[in-house]
Amino acid sequence: MRTSIVIPAYNEEEAIEDVVNEVKAVRLPDKEIVVVDDGSSDGTYTIASRMKGIRLLRHAKNKGKAGALETGFDNSSGQVLATIDADCTYPAKEIAVMSRLIADGKADVVIGSRFMGRETGMSKLNYLGNVFFSGLISMLTGKRVTDASSGLRALRKEVWDSIEVKSKGLDWEVEFTTRVLRKGYRLVEIPIEYNERVGQAKLSPLRDGLRFLRAILRASFF
Repeated sequence: MRTSIVIPAYNEEEAIEDVVNEVKAVRLPDKEIVVVDDGSSDGTYTIASRMKGIRLLRHAKNKGKAGALETGFDNSSGQVLATIDADCTYPAKEIAVMSRLIADGKADVVIGSRFMGRETGMSKLNYLGNVFFSGLISMLTGKRVTDASSGLRALRKEVWDSIEVKSKGLDWEVEFTTRVLRKGYRLVEIPIEYNERVGQAKLSPLRDGLRFLRAILRASFF
């Protein structure tokens, strides 16, 4: 079973090469690596274009993380789809574990949780925000999730084809997670380590927090 690993990247010139190399080292019998440059204005695309063993797609203009994931997933050939952020925060090696859980029929969606007992390099404000939103989703869906906004996840292609997400930015993860749980798909979380990001952060706690809230409520009731 092929796993397509999509790496959405926007102005990640400091980290993109390291992330791609980590993904290349993931031990899977059949994998495809798809990098989506989301209209970067730095050297991200140039660096990625020099790397072998990947498919490189490019947006002329920035479409947001959701747009980059849509482009990557829709142009992937794997029966399992996975994604990892391009900022060196997530351990790529865990994609092998996540993919096997899906291939073995034990899950439809697997999320790498930063809140299941391992060390985290997350700021206190972001930590509290993520705990709040994950708790809210758990309450609204009646199904417990500890890290609804994780950027490391894998899913069956059929799940991607069946769920319509309206979010365009960093709120994609929380809306997708909410809709997955509402539809009754089997969601499994595994504990992961989380490192401090390389490069400039793009998350605005207040602005994106409000977007997260709207996305969760939209997915819960509409």
